[in-house]
Amino acid sequence: MEEKKYTAESIQVLEGVAHVRLRPQMYFQECFDHKNLNVLVLYALCHAVDEYFDDHCNEISIGIEGNRMVIEYNAGMSLEISHGLTKAECIMTKIGACSNEKKHLEVGAEFCFLGMATINAATEKCEVNTFCNRQSGHLIFEKGNTIFTEITSGDHTEDFTKISFEMSKEIFGDLTFDINDLQSRINILKEKLPNLKMGLYKL
Repeated sequence: MEEKKYTAESIQVLEGVAHVRLRPQMYFQECFDHKNLNVLVLYALCHAVDEYFDDHCNEISIGIEGNRMVIEYNAGMSLEISHGLTKAECIMTKIGACSNEKKHLEVGAEFCFLGMATINAATEKCEVNTFCNRQSGHLIFEKGNTIFTEITSGDHTEDFTKISFEMSKEIFGDLTFDINDLQSRINILKEKLPNLKMGLYKL
């Protein structure tokens, strides 16, 4: 048997979030083990929970259907510019940025195991609408890559964020969200965060 030789040309450099889609088992093993997508909801709450610890967020609404989830909460995602991108876009597209932006280490340790960019990379489409500090942001992503960004001055009086995820069937196949199991997980989270109102519904 001929020994395979590796050279510098054999090394494949994956740009951005491509490695998440190429090796999903490394990131989403719990989904495959439990045969549902529920853990993605909990990890997608990390920014809302971070704001909760700063008393900026006290209400989260979660809608699910099939491979889709919509998360809404009463705190904004920052639209300040950081390294040439809004912080919201950094959180959604740069691996590790989610954890780096956390204001509370315990949130990063317990609620940010995957990070928003990793979840976004495993979507077919993701859309963020947010209002923060009198700025309105509308961002659209396909397979974790930004395809549309619009930042405008807004007239809302209260900050909010709405994130819609359509998880990739190419990655997850027929896996869907299971509302009964997810409700049990959310009930456990409510016990940890008693001042946070959380509602779950079918889209």
